[in-house]
This record gives sequence, structure tokens and C-alpha cells, in this order.
Amino acid sequence: ELNEGEAVHSVRRPGTVLTNGVWDGYLALPQSVLGRAPRSLAILGNGAGTTARAYGVLYPRTEVDGVEIDGELTELGRRWFGLRDRPGLRLHTADARPFLRKADRRWEAIFVDAYRQPYIPFYLTTVEFFRLARQRLEPRGVVIVNAGHPDDDTRLEEVLAAGLRSAFPHVRRDPIRRRNTLLVASDVVPTAARMRAAARRAPPPVAGLLRDGAARLGPALGDREPYRDDKAPVEWLIDRSILDYAADNG
Repeated sequence: ELNEGEAVHSVRRPGTVLTNGVWDGYLALPQSVLGRAPRSLAILGNGAGTTARAYGVLYPRTEVDGVEIDGELTELGRRWFGLRDRPGLRLHTADARPFLRKADRRWEAIFVDAYRQPYIPFYLTTVEFFRLARQRLEPRGVVIVNAGHPDDDTRLEEVLAAGLRSAFPHVRRDPIRRRNTLLVASDVVPTAARMRAAARRAPPPVAGLLRDGAARLGPALGDREPYRDDKAPVEWLIDRSILDYAADNG
């Protein structure tokens, strides 16, 4: 937990790389597009390395670039969360969007999980950012965005989905947890059928995640205007969601 302790940013459970949390979705959802685990991925918001460690154990051939703005979290990951240097893992202390802009390579998957609870940086919510992410994907690649939200409030999720639609023809959602929805965007239609087929070949810990994710996968919500770099009031939107939640439950 960081800052005020309102959210868990990284998890390690004894004897398993699964978390029973939102991070498990990153193991399954890319396969709705690729039909297999990605061969390369960038994690924007690596934290203490929960997802990077899981890929290192379950899919050791996947090349991972873990990008974290706070280098102290990376050191905590090495000390306490089993984040070990290994072939194919590169750890970067950098801000996510400048990192993408300067990158001279592409990935099959890009994960966006860069929160300072409860906010997501505004410049990771805009049309311009999602178009940049698409430019850094391999053909037929996939972007997955973690949309955290208060109970039963989908406004931020809908704005993020609108931004993704501006860059990709296909956007789907996985409401994996009560306060987390994973959005999946690609030039390829993400399908539950690919996930179910992949489950037959997946490592046992992932097979169940694939079947569960396939059952939840559905159309993205809403028809909102997307945010742009010159107008992205994400803090206002989240503050309003929190106030509405407090008023309804006070």
C-alpha cells in the first residue's frame, strides 16, 4: 500500500504468483486477441513487479519491459516481492508516456496500470496517448488498461473506453473486480472463444483465469466524448465520483 493506503498496488502470496486480484487478468486477457501469451510486453506502472514476476514464472520466454516512475518501488520489489533480474526482463525508472514516445521498439502487448490512488495521470487518459500506444504495438497487438472506480460508478471507465475507441476499432471490457475493470483494445476483435481455446493449452494456474475471463468479457460501456491533451479533467471526474459515493453512503 502506498500513500494513504487506500489501494493495494502490489501483492505477493506465498507459493503462487496468482493474486486473486486484478493483476491476474493481465495473464489472461491478452489471449483474447493473440490466442496465446504475448511474446513481448510493456507494463506501464510496474509497481513492485506483481505482473512482471508472474510472467517470469508462467511465461519465462516473454520479454518484459517494466516501467515505473518511482525507483524506490522497484527496489522494494527486488527486496520483498520476488522481483528478480532475469533474461528478458528490463526494468526502467521512467514516466510512462515519455518512455513510450522515446521507445525505438514495439511490443505485442502494452499494459497501463499507472495510478496514484485514486487518480490516473491525465496524460494517460487521452486520445493522443492511446494513439501513441497503438504506434508502439506490433501488428495485431493489444492494449489493456486498468480502470479503477468507486462502486457502481463507470464514468471514468467510459471516458477511457472512448479514448481507446479513438485509436482502436475494437474495445471490450472485463469487470474483473468490484472496483476494477480491465479494458482491452486492439485492431483484432477480442473474443471469449480465443480465451477458451487458449485455456486448453495454458499452464494450469492460467487455464482457470482464461475460462473465468471469457465468461466476463463483453462490450465496452458508454458513448462519452474522449479526453484530449488540452482538456482532460480526470481529477474533477474522480473527485465527483468520490463525493457522490460519500453522499449516497454517508
